[in-house]
Amino acid sequence: MDSVERLLTPMFDGYDRWRDRAQAWIDETAGKPIRAWIAPVLLAFAATAALVGLLRLLLAAAVGFGPFGRWAVVAVIGTLAVVMLVVVTRNVVVSLADPSQRRLLLIALITSGAGILASVQAVVALTIALSDDPPPLWTIERFYLWRLVGSVPLLDIPARLEWAEPPVLPGLAGHVLELAFILVVIPPLVRVGIALYGQAEDRAREREYSEALAHRFRARRLWSSLADPRLTTIAAGAGAGWALVELYRHTPTRILSLTTLVGVVVAAALALVAAVAVRWMYDVLSEQAALITLACAALLVWLDSPARRLLLPSAGPFGAWEKLGVTLAVWLVLLLIVLVFLWSDPEFLEALLAFTLVIGFLGGDAPAAVWLHHHATWQPWGLPLDQLLITAGRWFTVAFLVHLVWAVIRRQPILGHADYGDTAGGLRQDLRAYLLRAVHLVIAAAAALTLLRSAHAATGSAPVAGPWTEASQALTAAAWHVVDSLPGPDVTEILDWRLTADVTGRWAGLVVILAVGATVLLVALPMVRTVALWARLTAGRPRSSEALASVPGAVADDLAAVVAHLEGVAAAGEPRFTLVPRARRVPFGRRVDLVTPTGTAGRRLVQAELNMATLVRLFGHESGWYQAADRAFAATARAFGAHGQSAFPRLDAGRRQDTVAAARAAVDGYAALIVDWRAAWQAGAPGGEPAAVQAQPNEA
Repeated sequence: MDSVERLLTPMFDGYDRWRDRAQAWIDETAGKPIRAWIAPVLLAFAATAALVGLLRLLLAAAVGFGPFGRWAVVAVIGTLAVVMLVVVTRNVVVSLADPSQRRLLLIALITSGAGILASVQAVVALTIALSDDPPPLWTIERFYLWRLVGSVPLLDIPARLEWAEPPVLPGLAGHVLELAFILVVIPPLVRVGIALYGQAEDRAREREYSEALAHRFRARRLWSSLADPRLTTIAAGAGAGWALVELYRHTPTRILSLTTLVGVVVAAALALVAAVAVRWMYDVLSEQAALITLACAALLVWLDSPARRLLLPSAGPFGAWEKLGVTLAVWLVLLLIVLVFLWSDPEFLEALLAFTLVIGFLGGDAPAAVWLHHHATWQPWGLPLDQLLITAGRWFTVAFLVHLVWAVIRRQPILGHADYGDTAGGLRQDLRAYLLRAVHLVIAAAAALTLLRSAHAATGSAPVAGPWTEASQALTAAAWHVVDSLPGPDVTEILDWRLTADVTGRWAGLVVILAVGATVLLVALPMVRTVALWARLTAGRPRSSEALASVPGAVADDLAAVVAHLEGVAAAGEPRFTLVPRARRVPFGRRVDLVTPTGTAGRRLVQAELNMATLVRLFGHESGWYQAADRAFAATARAFGAHGQSAFPRLDAGRRQDTVAAARAAVDGYAALIVDWRAAWQAGAPGGEPAAVQAQPNEA
């Protein structure tokens, strides 16, 4: 018995140490931003893939078993799946009920992949056990994965990817099993998604609210959106260079020839033109509101398009004079709408430019490309000038669209940042901008569909005829799919909007899926956050002090913990410091050399230093908040030790006490300022920063 105890005790002790380390790691990771969860989640998914591989080996063997062996496999895999689903469901439900339980959400997210894939393997095992002649294992797995992907809302992934799977278990048993799979496996996945979105949304709203409040007390910065001339310049030059490569591939033209020299000169000239063209287009078009709206009115009235059938259904049979009158009336209405609501938004001009470039250059029948092909017939030294211009225009268009999509992702809000205190105006500008960004995404999707069609990776459901081009058909299809997929009322049905020509194929379906997902994530959800931020900014000031003082308070708490540790060490008369070596630079890491501190005090000091960067982002280097925190941090860092070395072995006892006392005084004074300012704010005293902070002189 003693020998067994001696054998098991180290095992249990090792397990306890491993469990404690795992719990500490989960707690530490759960407190970080959600983007810090990506690495452990990916690692968990990799481990899940290994588990699924083992389960597939067991299932492959189960195909040759008898009934008893098959049901034994069902019991093993089913038990594992039930345990994993219970863990996921329990943790995610608790995290939904109490959002502060972030560690439970992290555990649910880490185990969700294993729970879902183990459930898929469990229903595969049931299918094999219930089937007299089971189909191949991959066929069964593909069917249930198809069902799983089809449950994703809004995207309609199987239909758009033209993905269909036949039933793998005929009869009532197959239908019951399929229904059980949907009811048991899908809800935990949905709950995890809702909880994760709720956590991310809450943190994003609090961050945007804090930044909006902080920007009220900082100098405003003007916001504009212009395409990066480097990107379009490189694209235009690269497009001309690619035309030269195509010339070498399909003709006997030599590389070392006058043709190449002329091509290089033309490519350089096109790159220079592209560098100037972007800002020139903005500068010129921003002064041509009347001309642009007149052109739009003429196209709307005279060109047979879905827009005219929707807005002016009776204008088709009109004569020339009647169409001129209607054009004038439409022009006046468009001019009024554009000047009052849209012209001040840079996204509007970007949408017009993107639309013109896509219609003009993309597709085999693009008007600008056709015109250049017929009129740019000069071929100096055998160089097809029309092909260089057309290819450069297409690459320029793609680069401009890449800029627009990147701008959608990186867009800076106006509300709370550049609205000059006019929250209603900031709300209107942001909502208009987000709607125009949705137009940008639709145009980019249309460009992708047109390019896929040109590359024969997608097909058109109807031939191009009349005024239609490949790009205009793709633009109509992309707009229809995005509008039809949005939640809420069926807009296409209400407007009786029928899609007469679609772009089909799996790659085309993937483009539509990405366009719909991007519209929801980058437009719809930010619009909801913007409205919520506007409501909080206009509802009053009850929680403003908490939002503004949360980061300074976190710095004060971390510094107070470090000083308390130093006081304990000073009282004990022992150094007991864990050195903090340096391996990477962190924001403002001039006083303490950092890598991964092994002591609690070192970690708190690192966290305070990182929060200093957040203070700068919120208030700026010259703000009173940052200056006060900087003084408290400097005193604490001096007490902790310069360059990661322990201060106590190098200093005499009196000097030690003085250094720690100075740190305590600085931190206590900083914490008192935060408390006083919170009280003043709650009492209704005006001001953006603590008056005491602003009054204190800067220390050297």
